[in-house]
Amino acid sequence: MAEDGRTEDSPIFKNGFLLAAFDGSSLFIPAEREAPPAPGEWEEIQLQPVGPATSRSKYAALFQLYTGFIRSGELRKIVLARTADIGTTSGFSACRAFCTACEQNPNVFKALVHTPQHGTWLFCTPEQLVTGSGDCWHTMALAGTRIPNLLPWDAKNKREQALVTDFIREILTPLADELIESPLENLRAGRIEHLCTRFSWKMPPCRLLQLLEQLPPTPAVCGSPVAAARALLLQNPDIDRSCYAGYLGPWGHGAVQLYVSLRCMQIFPGFCRLYAGGGLMPDSDEEQEWQETENKMACMLQAIEGAYA
Repeated sequence: MAEDGRTEDSPIFKNGFLLAAFDGSSLFIPAEREAPPAPGEWEEIQLQPVGPATSRSKYAALFQLYTGFIRSGELRKIVLARTADIGTTSGFSACRAFCTACEQNPNVFKALVHTPQHGTWLFCTPEQLVTGSGDCWHTMALAGTRIPNLLPWDAKNKREQALVTDFIREILTPLADELIESPLENLRAGRIEHLCTRFSWKMPPCRLLQLLEQLPPTPAVCGSPVAAARALLLQNPDIDRSCYAGYLGPWGHGAVQLYVSLRCMQIFPGFCRLYAGGGLMPDSDEEQEWQETENKMACMLQAIEGAYA
């Protein structure tokens, strides 16, 4: 998906692609702008990163700060995000990275997006925000992360997923008709798996924008309670989240497919900045949370490895 600057603020009754950042700002790329740029155009309007990537010591300090909010009773959960920079050489191709992501992750949503406002991003996300058409709609509560195995999930991950499920159910109940909630399941995404509860419901399309005003960000990418967690993240930012933990996807042609912006990286000349986060709960362990972000970044590392001719 490429865009030359002619974005619009509202996608109502139009066809195109929607890109929303974590701070709530959004861009709508009309369908007629979906052609790729000419060779070399991407490099001419690349953005520069804001600050260095997250160091291990900074992550440790933020972990102590954020878990303090939980110990004080202000929050039940908060998501701590971090970045990592991976150098690239002259043979790197964003398009080849995208193709590698598509080949290695067949069951998730993939997108390569370029705008003057946000630069170039590669997404490979398993988390559905809202998809559907007509009066049939779907979403999921996705939380909890581990390396796939046959053991029962631990209490921390179950509680974390329950917070997301409860929040989504509360948002949907006044807007949805015939709400159906699936049994809890494991959802595999690359080298890791998550706990997932799926929701399906009936809803007239006119309620979609109202839903999007209330649903994102969910506790899966922000914290709980959402308003308090988001306020604390804005006051004490972990990273410049930009498009990370926002949402994106095709809009129009009778259907909407919006996904949470996870498993992603921003592409700069000479390096890629990878993004990942994890939900902190009262019993979270710092080293385990750090390792969880490493596991989540593996998807983009694979894409980078396959980005060379």
